[in-house]
Amino acid sequence: MKVLVLKASPNKAGNTATMADRFVEGLNVVGHAEVTTFHLNDLNLRPCQGCNGCFQPPYTGCVLDDDFNTVYPVFRDADVIVFAAPIYWWHLCAQMKTFIDRMHPMLTFDRSHCLPTKDLVLITAYLAEDPYGVELAIRMLESITGWAGMGFHIVRFHSEAGPVQQDEAKLAEARDLGRSFADWRRPELSAGCPVDGCGFLFRSVEHAAKHLVMAAGGEHLRWKADNLSGIHTLQNTDKLTAETLRILERMNGVRQEPSR
Repeated sequence: MKVLVLKASPNKAGNTATMADRFVEGLNVVGHAEVTTFHLNDLNLRPCQGCNGCFQPPYTGCVLDDDFNTVYPVFRDADVIVFAAPIYWWHLCAQMKTFIDRMHPMLTFDRSHCLPTKDLVLITAYLAEDPYGVELAIRMLESITGWAGMGFHIVRFHSEAGPVQQDEAKLAEARDLGRSFADWRRPELSAGCPVDGCGFLFRSVEHAAKHLVMAAGGEHLRWKADNLSGIHTLQNTDKLTAETLRILERMNGVRQEPSR
């Protein structure tokens, strides 16, 4: 299993970096030692220019010539991606937000390196416990991973009482999450999205259902308007996902295609 750890905090010994290290310790205990780490604050990452050049053949990545092009091939090969990023000013820190915006080229994946085969781990820390900051940042990544068909795992730490180095329970939680990947295998993709022209394949019908609920493009919105009982909101994700799953099951498990 290949793991990419992206540490976003300028503090290399801070809360998120420390928890990421404990997560990697857990991976190492169960034999997953192929880990590549980047400190985003040390990289030259320009903001996304919104040019969609990465969507043009031959789909070689971002057109900007900066350090993203070093991270990009590692990201494509990785099975597990770790975002270790604190919450600043009601959102993920700027270093991580810049990287997320630069993920546009990930949408031109091929069958062997696509997002639905990957798991994302969010490791975050914050001083202010505010639902319109921390929770919405987490919801954003729930939406991204749900749409992309990725597995999603979280370790979160409220640092008001002091640094995480003093919280053995939280460090153990991060380490145990790493250990939980002991039997991880790259999933086969066989469940397809029923929206014409989508082309996404997922590891399960459940992941296909979450993709449909989270998707925001025109054809997917029309599918939801035609098939679901309500408009997707922050409050009804689970309800609409269960509803979508029942629809897909009635469609005989969604359009099935062989994994490639």
